[in-house]
Amino acid sequence: MNSVFILNASPIILLGKAGLLCTISPLADLWIVPDGVISEIESKKPIAQYLEELGSAAEVTKESVQNIHPLIASWDLGKGESEVLSLAMQKGTNVTAVLDDLQARKCAKLLDIGLIGSVGLLTMAKRVGLVKAVKPEINKLIDVGIRIDYRLLAEIYSKIGE
Repeated sequence: MNSVFILNASPIILLGKAGLLCTISPLADLWIVPDGVISEIESKKPIAQYLEELGSAAEVTKESVQNIHPLIASWDLGKGESEVLSLAMQKGTNVTAVLDDLQARKCAKLLDIGLIGSVGLLTMAKRVGLVKAVKPEINKLIDVGIRIDYRLLAEIYSKIGE
């Protein structure tokens, strides 16, 4: 697919709890997980299983972030979100940040950083034939705690014909 995604903690945790990391794995050639994201997840649960599932059909790498970009630091986001966005800025247009956090998403849009969320990854998985329907997969995310505006969800279902 020739794509690189930089993941934040919440998509890893939610997609992992929902059993969907193997499903989305083929969407990328490379999944990058910043050290701050790893620390955030590891503070609650070992990350090894999640990374193994994510790496079932793609490469997964861990990456250190030396400096948070000043424009991103001014948003006062969490360490993980800040590292994801700083890495994305550093790597340029060939990467996509994977974020569910609303403030982090607003920051990414303002700074013109490529962006997708957990629901977007599932929609992409349907588009390329990895899942037949998105609704059951999104229901799994809802069951494990994703917060999503139901009007937005209705729009998504309408656009994809579900």
